[in-house]
Parts: sequence; C-alpha cells; structure tokens
Amino acid sequence: MSKRSRDIAQDDRPPKRPKPEHRNEDRSQLEDIHSARQLQQLLTFRQDGIQQLRHGIACFKAFLDKILYQDNEDETARQLSILREFLESAKPADANDLEQPFLAQLWQAWSFANENHIDPLASSVSAIIALLLKTLSGNIDLREYGYLLCRTVLQYQHLRLIKRNLEAPKHKENVMSPCLRLLIEAASFDGGVLAKEVYKKRELTFDAGTIRRNLGLIRTDIPEAELHRRFSIRTWTVRYILTLLKHVHEGGKVDILSSRPICTGLFHHLRVDPPALVEELLDTVAKSVLNDADLPRSAKAALLIQQNLERVTEVATRSRAGNASAEKAFNWLKSVCSNPSLGLLRTSGWYPPGTTNESNVADGDGTIDLGLDSIEFYDRDTRPDIRNTNLLPWLCTLRPHTNLQEQELILLCFRSAPELVAAYFAESNMQFEPKLSNTWIGYASFLFEVVQLPLPDLLGNENEWAELPPQTTIMIENILPRPLTQKALTRCLNQSSELVTFFAVRLLVIAFDKMSRIREQLAIGAEKSPGRSDLWHAALERLLVAFAGRCPNMKDVVSTSRKLADDDEHVLQREAITRLLRLYYEVTPLEAFDAQFDISASLTAALLRTESADQGEFAGIRALELEHLLKIARFNIGVRWLSKQGGLMYSPIITLLKLHRQDLQNQTIRGLICYVLIENSIISSTAVCDALIASLIRLDDPTFAHVGAFLDDCFTRASRKPIKYVDDIEAIVPSHGEERASPPSVLIAVLLEQAAFVLARPTPERDVSASWIATFSELVAAVESNTAVHTLVDKLKEQLGISSTRSAKGRLDYSTLIKTVTLQETLVEETNGFDSDDSVIIPFKPPPEEREDHPELLKWAKKELDIALEDGAVDALILCLCSQYPEVRTQALTQLYKLQESLHNSSLEDKDAVAVLLGELLETYEFHCVPKREALPYLAGTFATRALRVQMQPMHVMYPKMNKYLNKGPEWRIQKMPNYWLDNTVLSTPEMDDEYWEEAQWVLGWLIDGLRTPADHEILRRAAVFEKVMSFDGSPGAAGRKDVRHAILELLWRATFVEGGSTTLITRTGVLGWLDMIESSGDGVELALKKRLVETCDKTKIEEWSGVQLSDL
Repeated sequence: MSKRSRDIAQDDRPPKRPKPEHRNEDRSQLEDIHSARQLQQLLTFRQDGIQQLRHGIACFKAFLDKILYQDNEDETARQLSILREFLESAKPADANDLEQPFLAQLWQAWSFANENHIDPLASSVSAIIALLLKTLSGNIDLREYGYLLCRTVLQYQHLRLIKRNLEAPKHKENVMSPCLRLLIEAASFDGGVLAKEVYKKRELTFDAGTIRRNLGLIRTDIPEAELHRRFSIRTWTVRYILTLLKHVHEGGKVDILSSRPICTGLFHHLRVDPPALVEELLDTVAKSVLNDADLPRSAKAALLIQQNLERVTEVATRSRAGNASAEKAFNWLKSVCSNPSLGLLRTSGWYPPGTTNESNVADGDGTIDLGLDSIEFYDRDTRPDIRNTNLLPWLCTLRPHTNLQEQELILLCFRSAPELVAAYFAESNMQFEPKLSNTWIGYASFLFEVVQLPLPDLLGNENEWAELPPQTTIMIENILPRPLTQKALTRCLNQSSELVTFFAVRLLVIAFDKMSRIREQLAIGAEKSPGRSDLWHAALERLLVAFAGRCPNMKDVVSTSRKLADDDEHVLQREAITRLLRLYYEVTPLEAFDAQFDISASLTAALLRTESADQGEFAGIRALELEHLLKIARFNIGVRWLSKQGGLMYSPIITLLKLHRQDLQNQTIRGLICYVLIENSIISSTAVCDALIASLIRLDDPTFAHVGAFLDDCFTRASRKPIKYVDDIEAIVPSHGEERASPPSVLIAVLLEQAAFVLARPTPERDVSASWIATFSELVAAVESNTAVHTLVDKLKEQLGISSTRSAKGRLDYSTLIKTVTLQETLVEETNGFDSDDSVIIPFKPPPEEREDHPELLKWAKKELDIALEDGAVDALILCLCSQYPEVRTQALTQLYKLQESLHNSSLEDKDAVAVLLGELLETYEFHCVPKREALPYLAGTFATRALRVQMQPMHVMYPKMNKYLNKGPEWRIQKMPNYWLDNTVLSTPEMDDEYWEEAQWVLGWLIDGLRTPADHEILRRAAVFEKVMSFDGSPGAAGRKDVRHAILELLWRATFVEGGSTTLITRTGVLGWLDMIESSGDGVELALKKRLVETCDKTKIEEWSGVQLSDL
C-alpha cells in the first residue's frame, strides 16, 4: 500500500518541521585532544560546518571535564599545557579589538546561531564558554586568560547575545540556562572581582523584567534523584542573584533589593525549590545581606516582608516530612525574629512610641488633676501603636495551636518585642471555649506559655525607668490575654474533665504570680519617678481591677477545691488549687475576703495527716499544701487555733509546735506560731516564742505527748481569762501605774498558777511537766532582760523547788538552744550587732562590672545615627573610655572621632550641641588620661552620657545649666566637677522655681552612677562629697522627701562596693554616727546600710582607730 500524497490545494496547514540533523554525540565517538592545533581545528567555525563545530565543542567539553574532575595529576598537567597553548593562540593582539575578540571563532558561531535561530548551536557555544570560564577560575596559573575571557564576555556585542538568549521564550530552557551559568561564572570569577562590572551593565545583564519572569520558571517534573544535576531556569536565576549579592558593593546590593518584584520572586516558589537551593538562598541572604553592617536597615527589611516570611515558614514548619532544608529555614526564622541588627525586629517593651515622658500629660495651671485620665493616649480602646509593623501581620498568619514550631516562633517574638503580645491578641479572633479536643489543647498550651513569659526589664523602657507607667490595657494582656475571660476560665473550673480544670488552676497560679511581680515593679517605678508616683499608684489600682475582672470569682475556686478528692491521685491538683487560694489572699485580698472562705476543715485534715507516721511518696507535696493553708489561715479569722477539732490529738497550735520541731528554719510556721500566740495575748514577744520552741526541741515523742497536753490546757486557760493572769502578774510585780516597755507573758502567770497542780500529779507526769517548766523558765530568763520577768521566773522555780542560782554552764547551754531555733537571718543580724525581726529588701544594686568583650565599640556604626544616639549605643561607646583595658580605650577613641565626623555630615537638629559635648569629652580624655595612660574616671564618663541625654532634650530641666557649663572651656577639670554641680544645684537657686528637687536628683543620680572604681571614690573623698550630701539630708526642705534620702543612702551603698570605701566612710565621714542620728525611713534601709558598712570595712583598722570593739560602734 503506497503512501498518500498530500493535497496542497485542499489543505492550508504548514508542512511538518523536518527532523533535526544533529544527534546527541556518543562519547565513544568523541576525539581525544592531544594538541592545541587539534583543538583549534575542532573549534573552527564555518557556516556550512555547523555539525563539525558542534562535534568539536563536544570534544572540547569532554576535554575540560577531564581537567575539572579527573584525579590523574600527570594527565591533568599535560591537558592544562594544551589548554594554555590553545588560549595563547586564541588571544588577540589587542584586547580592545572588538572585531577580533578572544576566542573569536566561538563568538562568531554564537552570533550566527542567534541570527539564524539555531538554538542548539547557541546553547552549545554559551555552555562551553561557561565551562571554560569555570575551568580557568579553578587554576591560578590560567587566571590571566580568565580575566581576558570575562572582559570579552562583558563587551557590548557579546552581552547583547546573552540578553537575547535570556529573553528567549519560556520553553527554551536549553538556551537560557547556559547564559545564566556564564553570568554566574563571570560574576564570581576570582572571588567576585568583576561582579561590579557585571552589575554595572545591568541593562543587558540584569534586566528586572527578565529576571522577574525567569524567577517564576520552575519545573516540578524532575525526579528527586536528578535534582542535583538538572536545574530549572529559576534555580540558575536565583543563584545568579545570590552571586551578585555575595560580591557586589553596598550600592549594588541596595539597588537590587530596591526592586520589590525581585525580592518577592526570590522566595515565591521556595516550597517547591530543591533543598540545596533553599539552604543556599537562606545562607547567602543571612551572610551577605542581613549580617552586612554596611547595609541600611531599610534594604534588609525589603527582603523580610510578610510574603517572604510566609514562604520560609512553609518550608520550615509545613513542608513534607524529611525535607532537608526545614531545619535551616526554622533556624533562619528564629535568628531574624530575635536579632534586631538583621533588619526585621525592633526592640520594644510595653511603651508604644511617644508614651514614656511627661510631655504627653495634659497638665497645666488652673486645671483639675485627672490623674491617668489626663493622659490622652492612656488606655485607648484602639489597638496600641507598635514599632514592629512588619512582624505583626506575619505572626497573625501562624498557627500556634497546631504547630509547635510556629508556637515557638511566636513566643520568641514576644520575648524579643513584648509590645507584640497586646497587639497580637487585639488582632486575633482566638476562641477559648473549654472543650477537651486537640484544638483546645493547642490553644491552652500556647496561652499557658504566653502567661509564663518573663517581664521586660524596666517594664519595657530602655536604659532607665520611664516617667509614666505602662498602659494597663497592655499589661493585662501580658498577664491574662484577651481569650482568657472570666467566663471562659470559670467554665474551665466547672468542667467535668479534670485535665481542663487542672490547666485553669495552673494557669491562674502563674498569672497571679506574674501580677505580684508586676506590682513590685510598679512600686519601684513609683519610687524612681517621685514627681509622678500618683500616676504609678493609679495604674496599679486600675490593673488590679482589670485583673480581678478577668479572674474567676474566688467562690468558684473554693467550689472546685471542695470537689477534689483528698487522696494520693489528686495530690498535685490539691496543692495547685491551695496555692491559688493563697495567691487570691495575697494579690487580690478584697475579692478573697468577700468570698468568706472557711479553711478550718482543710487545715484540720492537713494537720491530721502530719500526725501519721507514714505519709507516703507525696510527703513533699503535702508539706507544700500545708504551707499554703497556713498562709491562708493567717488571713482567715475563723480558725480556732486553741481548740481540739476533727480528731486531732492536740489543738492546731500545739500540732504546729510539734511539726515545727522537725524544721526549725521554716519561716512560715514560725511566723504563724508567733502571730497566733501574740494575738491571743499568751506571750508578749517573738523572743518568748523562740524560748518556747527551744524548750520543746529536745523532748522525745512520749515526753512531748505529756507536755503537749499540758501546754494545750495552759493555752486554753490563758486565752479564756487573760485579765485574771495580768492581775496576778501585777500582784507579784507591781508596775505602779507605769506602762512597761515589754510586759511579762501571760503564759508565765498560768504556769505559776498550775505549778502546785503539777507537783500533785503522778510521778512520771509530774517529773516531765516540772522539768519542762524549769527549762522554759530558764530560756525565758535568757532571752528577756526585763526585771519583772526574772522575778516571775524566780518565783516559779521556787514553787517547783528548783534553785534560782544560774551556773555559767547552764547559761551557755540555754544560749546554745536559743541559737539552734533562731532563724538564720536573725543570726546574721545578731552577729553584726543589730536587732531586727524582719528581713529587709535592699532596693539598690551594686555597680555594674565591666565585661571582657565590648561589642558596643562597633554597635553604633550598624545603626542610623539618630537611633544610635537614642537607644544608648553611643552611651555604651563613651563608657569604653573608662575601660580597664588599654586596647579597648584606644578603639573607643578612634570610634568617637568617627562618630564626631559622622555628626558633622549628618542632618540632625541637635548635632551641634552633641558635637560640642563630644569634643570636650575627647579633649578631656586626651589632656588628662592619655599622657598618664589611665582610664577616664567613670564620673566623667557617666557625666558625658547623662549630658548627652540633656543636650538632646531642650526642655530638660538641666539644659540651661548644662550649656553654661559646656561653654566654660574646651575641657573638663574632673577633680572639681562634683563640687561644681553640687554648688550650682543643691546650693543655688534653680532655673525655674519648681525644678530645684529635679536638679538635685539629677546630680545625685549622676554621682551614684559614676561611683564604680577606687579612682571615682578618691575624687568624691577629696571633694568632701559624702559629707556634703549627708548634711544635705538634714536640710529643712529634704526632711520630708524620701526620694532624696534614698538617693543619698544609695550613694553611700555604692561606696561600700569600692575597695576601702567602707573604711573611709567610717573613719573620715562619721557615717555610723550619722545613721544612728537620722530618723528611720521605715523600710530598714538605714539599718541594712550600717550592716553592710560593718561587714565590708577593715575591722582591724577600725578597731585600732576607734579603740573599741566593732560591735560597740
């Protein structure tokens, strides 16, 4: 059957494309290259010999592959020699001759192929040139030919060929791919020295439209096994861009990153990209862009937009299992979320922009003080402003309830920028209906971690306490986020599922604990801002109201606690809910007292468990539960401490005494025992309580059983008829109408009454009781110096028939017993010669220590100048002049000169004032410190940092006086600076009538901050600064100002950390006498300072100087 002929007249279809003549070259038919002449012949271009040229190119490719990949060194050397001879023969006489370029035959072939649309030839020529350039880049001896080839590639007529191939239709990957490889090799040749030239001709080499199109040319049909050798056009395009980002200069990077389509296209198909490409992309972006200190923040942020972060997140957390690049992507996201220098994160706390200072308070003469309501921005209904506007939209796309890695990312952002917490929940529509499902468990774990987040330093302000408190709407979102409403938490408590209930209890415990810590921080903030302390107290009241509004009513918590079974299976739940009830009393006492919770039954059950010999493996948790109940009991007036109840062997107070014998340092039990006995008028002081406990510690269990029953009876008698026993004491030891400073305890009168009945008891019981009474009476006599007490003790011993003579050995034994039961804090105070019942929390910090590394030397240069001045980077650089390391001081001096030059070239409004300050600082350092090779005293360094704040705020109270001082001369006389500022603030009139105390506080704050080393201490000693500030405390105006007293005490406290500081204060200023003379502020700081002075001074020197023992001072 013959083939049908095509009827041309009846069919308008074009003829079929003829089969291509070329075939894939069989490697067995390729020629081995033995000489440069052979290579020249193979690569000779003739228009009628295209197949021969392609055959020659294939042979040349095999030749170059052997050079690149074979291990035979001798053979490689021979081939390199042939290659060198060939390149030398192809080298033009004039490198600038455009008619006869280097490797002219290949360029002519490429041009002919483009003109005649012979794509296979164009592809082969561009691929062999790229491979040749890759071969030359790997051999230093052939580098000159590589340079020449790169220059040839960058000639205009050749770049036009490359551009035409790059703009080929999408399906012609074989045409585009070799050109991209060629550009990559040219840009990366010899470490990227020609990358700038490549990008300089970007109208041909880096057309934005073409690059954007090529970034979208992906291939999903390549098997995974071949991903490492068959790359898509997108892969080569991404690598080309990354090569330029690696090697071009700063301006080139900024120009590339300014194209939003390219920045978006780089990450657009990240999820389907090969893992190796993803890792290369993330590594290059991190090293060459994000960690480039010379790039501005805006250029880095161009890559870190929401869409790109979402693409990386898809790879990091939502890709298929086993994705090799997932871990790299996740770590990359963590770094950009936690490192502000990478361009995405802006450090921030609980203060939105512009909400920290007094200038925002709508206050004025003749107006009513509305407190927080006078602040326009405070507690607005709208979402608070934030600095991290790029980070928040991305966070809202994450799913923390379903993916633990995404939850970790959100929590990391919350720790790095606490401002995001309130903003995130304002944007989120998270529903928290209690239902035991996977979704609810995910939400619950996320919210639990959010509540556990730490508090930001200084409540989120930088470097120092703000003048205004944070907004309560922001603080409450960080304690109990918006989904945790009162209704939702109450429903959680009332759920039948124990897991849901236990979660709610644990979450509330953490929230109450966090609320307690915020309350402490707000109190410190009020002290640091005395002029606005009323606003801080008002903010605390608002916060407590808001917190109580989100917590369940205590009645619901009590109801939940009563439903819990009292067994070992629920011991953890009972401990948690008991802790929660205690926190209700401590943090929100008004709500707790309204609930009228009767704790007697729970306390009795807990005490009853302590009487059993075997408490099981949960003894530690049971002990914690009992401790919580005891703390609640102190607030609860309905507990019957002196009556037996619920099967107890003794009354609750005697049971506590028995329990306390096992842990004598338990402050909770000790405090409660003393409180109950003193409140019920049984004893008169904590010293008698210590004597009572000491009298019981050596009793064995059978003996304690008799003594405990006897004590129970005595306590009951004393509580029922206290007036009778007071009259008995008055009859024995008349007071003659005078009020006693420390009246005798009623318990001694009860023992006097019962002594006769004790002697009438049977022998074993009589001996045990009489022996205990004798021990207790001796211990009371040892701790009480009151004559009336000793008279009663002697009479008691007389009735028992015991000698009143006290031997030295007996006194020593009783003293040992007292020390055994005395709490450790009290022992330390007594050792130093002080008497105090309560521990004192010192609000002062020791001077900061210098670190071994100093990243602040270069940190300022990585930021915009205005940001570096505002966020403290320049302050840290200035303090490097005070470093103990000479090399650090030298580097700091160089950097400060660079900073000064940057100021002159900047457009900052305050640059002149700041430049004057820096100039005088440098002049002072070079004049006073450089010749002696000494560090700048911290007094001068901290003065410069504080003066910098003043110069940048023209409304600052110190601004006029600061400029007057800076205009006095080109350098500072450091030795006279303290006296100058004390004379011009404390001892002179202020610039404005109401600014005297602010000026004085500024100077005192500077002196405190500057006192860090012996050199600083010596300057203050020579200037008699300590004597002047101590006398300033005695001035009429300072008498009622607690903030001034605390500042003076903090300055003296700082001096004790300097070597020899305490000794100098004691011998030169009479500080101990001054502390005895001044009226106590009520918080025990004066006593703590005196204790600190005695502990840190040279005791031998002080005793020689004073002629008396240190304890007598």
